[in-house]
Amino acid sequence: MANQLVEIRDDVAVIAGEITKVWVSNGGEAFVKLRDGAVHTVDAAYGETPFQASTRIKAQIEAALA
Repeated sequence: MANQLVEIRDDVAVIAGEITKVWVSNGGEAFVKLRDGAVHTVDAAYGETPFQASTRIKAQIEAALA
């Protein structure tokens, strides 16, 4: 079983099943929405575009829930 925690920022990691939505805004930032309604920005790794960051988070969620 894969790691259930998904690190969205250096100081924030959440359980994969608590993330309900991952998206990239028109302003060029990646966000996640949690089951409790909280919205967090996703830190992109060095050289990573917001789209790549959202794709990475989605892949981590998929792996954790598989």
